This record gives sequence, structure tokens and C-alpha cells, in this order.
Amino acid sequence: MSYFKKCINIIFVVSNIRQDMSVIYLLLTLSILVALIFFIAFIYSVKKGQYDDSYTPSVRMLFDDELIIEKQEKSTLD
Repeated sequence: MSYFKKCINIIFVVSNIRQDMSVIYLLLTLSILVALIFFIAFIYSVKKGQYDDSYTPSVRMLFDDELIIEKQEKSTLD
């Protein structure tokens, strides 16, 4: 085999590997982009108060109140 044919075979093999790897680079880029979009949406919703507690105030009246026992001072007669 001539030197030229060996070079073409090597280039062909390397080019096939690079084409296969380009899918991985594309998927990594897309996944990082989607992750950034979700992170930005999460930060935006936290700043707008989306995760504020809206359930507890509506059922607060259903919770039992704690009994407050006041200590009464005994009055003493002089």
C-alpha cells in the first residue's frame, strides 16, 4: 500500500470518529443549555415569590392553639 492510500485511510477513520463524537458534543451543549434555562426559570420564580408558603395561612385557623397558662399571684392578707 502506498503512503498516500495509508494517509487517506487514516483520515477516513479519524473523520468517522469525529463525526460520531460530534453528536456527543451537540448533546452536551443542548443539555447544558436546557439546564441553564431551568436554573434561570427557578431563580426567577423564587424572586417573584412563587415558593412562598401559601398553604399554611389558609389552614392556620384549623390548628390547635397552644394553651397559655398565666401564673396568678396569690393575694395575701396583711
